[in-house]
Amino acid sequence: MGRSQETFNKKQREKNRNLKKKEKLEKKEMRRQSSAGGSEIDWDSAPVNNTLSQDEERQKAKHRNQNKD
Repeated sequence: MGRSQETFNKKQREKNRNLKKKEKLEKKEMRRQSSAGGSEIDWDSAPVNNTLSQDEERQKAKHRNQNKD
């Protein structure tokens, strides 16, 4: 009798584990779908970084111009 109870408990744990795994995947998928759109960042209204040196600003502008082409 002890053997069948162990088997039953093992199968119940396995069912619970699979159910929990399935629910977790469903939640993950729901979060992925709901956050897929996301909010767009308006970079024009972002604050200006005044911590760059003049040399760094020139390099930044140079890179920006290279990327435009």
